[in-house]
Amino acid sequence: MQQDEERTLFTVAEVARQLGISENTVRSAIKRGSLGVERVSPRLNMVTAQAIAEYRQAHLGKRGGYRGRQTAIVAATVDEHARDAGTEDGQERRHTCVT
Repeated sequence: MQQDEERTLFTVAEVARQLGISENTVRSAIKRGSLGVERVSPRLNMVTAQAIAEYRQAHLGKRGGYRGRQTAIVAATVDEHARDAGTEDGQERRHTCVT
C-alpha cells in the first residue's frame, strides 16, 4: 500500500481517519457536495486528495459551535466561585479558561 502522501484517492473510512471526523460525517459532506468524489465503479466513490485538502481548509476548525458558550460558562463559574470565596474586593482578577 502506498503512503497517504503519494495516493490520490481515498475511501470514506480513510478520509474520516485523516480528518478526525466520523464516517457518517464524511458521507454527509459528500451528499451535500462539500467533499468531492470520483466514481471509480458503479458502487464505489473515492475522495481525492485535493478534495480532502479543500474540505480541511474550508470546514475544519469551524466545528464545535458550543466552544464560545462553554468558555463563557466556565468564566462565569470562575467569577461565581471567586465571589463566593470572598475574593471579589475590587481587585482586578485574571482568569485563563482552557476549553
